Amino acid sequence: MQEIELKFQIPAEALDAVRTELARLAPDQALPAPLILQAAYFDTPDRRLAQARSALRVRREGDEWVQTLKAAGSHTMVRVEDNRATQPPPAGQPLAPSLSLHAGGPAEAALRQSLAWQPEQDADGARCGLVQLYATDMRRTRVQLAVGAGTLHEGLVELALDEGAILAGTGSAQRSVPVRELEIELISGHPQAVIDAGRDWVQRFGLWLDTQTKAHRGDRLARWAVDGDASAALPESFQPRPARLPATGLASLSAEAAWRAGVEACLAHITAHMSELAGLPDRHPGDLSAAAPVAYQWRRGLRRLRALGRFVADTQAHGTPLNLSPVAHLALQAACGHAAVLARQLGHWRDQDALAWIPRKLQQLGLPALPVPTLPVPPGCPASPVAVARSTLATELCLQVLTALLAEGAEAVAEADAAADAPSAPAPGTLQNEPPSAQAWLSAGLRRWHGHCARTARRFGDLGPRATHRLRRRARQLRDVQDLYASLSPQDEATHAQALAKALDALGTLQDETVALGRYQSVVAQDIRAQAACAWLMARRKPSRKQAQRALRRWLRCNAPW
Repeated sequence: MQEIELKFQIPAEALDAVRTELARLAPDQALPAPLILQAAYFDTPDRRLAQARSALRVRREGDEWVQTLKAAGSHTMVRVEDNRATQPPPAGQPLAPSLSLHAGGPAEAALRQSLAWQPEQDADGARCGLVQLYATDMRRTRVQLAVGAGTLHEGLVELALDEGAILAGTGSAQRSVPVRELEIELISGHPQAVIDAGRDWVQRFGLWLDTQTKAHRGDRLARWAVDGDASAALPESFQPRPARLPATGLASLSAEAAWRAGVEACLAHITAHMSELAGLPDRHPGDLSAAAPVAYQWRRGLRRLRALGRFVADTQAHGTPLNLSPVAHLALQAACGHAAVLARQLGHWRDQDALAWIPRKLQQLGLPALPVPTLPVPPGCPASPVAVARSTLATELCLQVLTALLAEGAEAVAEADAAADAPSAPAPGTLQNEPPSAQAWLSAGLRRWHGHCARTARRFGDLGPRATHRLRRRARQLRDVQDLYASLSPQDEATHAQALAKALDALGTLQDETVALGRYQSVVAQDIRAQAACAWLMARRKPSRKQAQRALRRWLRCNAPW
């Protein structure tokens, strides 16, 4: 079974207003009695279920007991969920899951793959090494709401307010984190109803989208309870991943299917880091130690989405348009516009972190270690990277991407139905426009982008600072789309990708030094120490440009893989 839902975090100051609105929507204008939910979550000590993006829990729901396996679905709104009724543990016995409840279907397949479960020899999974890692104690209040009555996106959704805590550890080592969440789940109708309802609550109450499950937060809390580290490193799954394309039949893959896979990969990367960043404490906006690496990866995801959006527009302008619905086009354009604003806002703090190496280098050379002057926070910019992740704009970007994916999915179904009803052969005298394959679509666009970057790189010696920065941006977009569709690229792409990465590193260093020089020059009159920094950066300009030029020449000598 698949559930279609979105989850939002509620600011503490908005909780009373959310409760009041839920009471207004209830049939008798009063909140129903909350359902008590007490769950225990199980995994192996080395977190094999978590690594598979799955969660196994046994939960008491009022007077009933339910065992649930959850696994990731196709994108942010969709999760696979297998609920099975179970019994409470015998008196004096610890709570333990029975994997036999999930025998048959996708749930069994998921457990076999993640836990190497062999139900023929181990029916209940006792040999899989499952242990309880953390628990949840919740009060859930539910209200149903009709959305978009009389429209194409009409639907019935359930609003579930969860209040409580996640618990891990025992005794003095016990840790807990509060939970204030609103889940919006589709009961019937169009999935867009979930997005429309979420948008309304976000705009009215300042909620923000959160794709981190209680299992993710509980696992981190369990690690904290064991080793005392409250800032566990990001899991490997948070690193950028290429689009998930089928392992076979790439030659017959349509361009629209490649587009969808690319958008889903961008959305997964963006929401993972946005949720991680929004979940960090925001008590000290000037302290970027925890936020900087997550904000960098989030900004990188935003850049990938913008690069894909520009690639779609460019291929359409040059005669290789995708057969996307107008709604999908408009939603993706809106999302890319939001991504540009968010990237600029994050760039304010990115500069502080990225330029920190310069005063350290000055100190190593025996020069005054004057920090690179910071610019004031731009008007309208949130006060910290955490606040950016919690902003309405950040959530709206994700909702627009989901709208694009839903619109294109509905369009594909409609076209398939129309094709099934159409005659098998075209009418005489009609022209058939063969849709482009993914390979043809990507090759044509990447070849054109590569050619533009190569022409500019060949005259690098004549480029000024702004033209150099434009070259870096275009080359970075080329890299982002190439990485996104790495599985469709020829096998000799690795050499080209490595050379391009080194060229971008050299151009990035050059850009950092250019920005720092301008900042130091702006404060020379107020701080004489800035003169030494300016002199050092001026002396580095020529060797840094030569280093960038050499890296670009090495890249130009590599054969383009398209």
